[in-house]
Amino acid sequence: MFERTRKQLTIFFGSILGVVIIFITAFFYLILQETLQHNEIQKLEDLKNKMSQQWEHRIEEQTKGIRSTKNVEWIFLLSDELIVWVSPDQKIQISPSRYTAMSNQLLNWSQRNEMKRENGERFYVDESGERQTFLVSSQILNDAGGVYWMAIDISSNEALLRTIRLILMLSTVVLLSIAIWLAYFFAGKAMVPIKKSYARQVEFTTNASHELRTPLSVIHSSVELLEECKDTLPEFEQHILDSLQDEVKRMIRLVESLLTLARSDSKSLPIKMEKVDLVQVSHQMYQAIQPLALVKGIILKLDAPVIEHELTYIHGNLDQIKQLVYILLDNAIKYTPPGGQVMISYRTSQDGKPTLQIADTGIGIPREELARIFERFYRVDKARSRELGGAGLGLSIAADILSSHGAYIHVTSEEGKGSIFEIEFQSEPISV
Repeated sequence: MFERTRKQLTIFFGSILGVVIIFITAFFYLILQETLQHNEIQKLEDLKNKMSQQWEHRIEEQTKGIRSTKNVEWIFLLSDELIVWVSPDQKIQISPSRYTAMSNQLLNWSQRNEMKRENGERFYVDESGERQTFLVSSQILNDAGGVYWMAIDISSNEALLRTIRLILMLSTVVLLSIAIWLAYFFAGKAMVPIKKSYARQVEFTTNASHELRTPLSVIHSSVELLEECKDTLPEFEQHILDSLQDEVKRMIRLVESLLTLARSDSKSLPIKMEKVDLVQVSHQMYQAIQPLALVKGIILKLDAPVIEHELTYIHGNLDQIKQLVYILLDNAIKYTPPGGQVMISYRTSQDGKPTLQIADTGIGIPREELARIFERFYRVDKARSRELGGAGLGLSIAADILSSHGAYIHVTSEEGKGSIFEIEFQSEPISV
């Protein structure tokens, strides 16, 4: 129980830490990406400014009649920049560059007059088996200066982003692992006072149950002695004696139930597991509870198993399996009106596991209450449960037994029509 709670706390706190770590990592990556892209665009703008200044300088020289027909000198370009310029007289000039494939691509666009976005767009080329990334653009020069296409090598930025992305992913995995471990560690720390409090509660329940058993046994014995001379008592006192006997029996059942739950919680007693014949146990409980069904006028039926004999064996504790079947039958009879029916049947699940089904035609359970029927001291109809002597612990004990046996229970119910409790056990095949 505590381990399950600890895991749930770990998932909760680990999820919060994980979301924070992922958010910070993603935020850092996006900031870095945005910064690099801003620098790329700024570099593209700088290249445009340099080309414009070069053209203005060329216009100024042409006005003075200096080297009007001379080619552009590309000394203003950096090593990772390249330009193809189509002059007003349709003469194409290409800047010298080590990027042959990209230069050819710029030349191809200029010949087709294919314009690119002014703010730049990414373009990928493969040169000598290496993938290169460029930021490309095209621009019309002022004063009828023609059109030019430009490219800037941003492969180093792409490589940096890939490296950072890989580092961040690995870091995130490591940090998430650490976060999960820390969440598990601190969840365990948080559970310490709860475990101590729970242990004290279990100890108190166990001690109280033990202490109450003796006086209740004395009271019960005294009431039984009074029963022998009941006929000599006035009618009112006989009524009080009957009520006292009912209450003593109810208290004894309550104390026994509390003691059972306390032992289950503390794990103080080892459970002896053995091969148990489910059909035989059900038949014994059928015979044990048959008198109660007859008193209430309820038809109790036991269907012959429709599964192979070797599949009726389960691995479990004989006494607990008996208690489990008795609790479910007792509940079914309690909440089934006279003339109703309680049916015990068997079948095999789809994966070959033995399944016990107890169905009744009783008052049923509201759909919204089904999820809570196995909680301790929970009763759907408190007034009716108290009238029938129930304390709301029977199904809690049944749930503990099911948990210790790795069994699964499925409950379906409809108000006014009855309920079906279906238990799927772990099979224990034997040779016959």
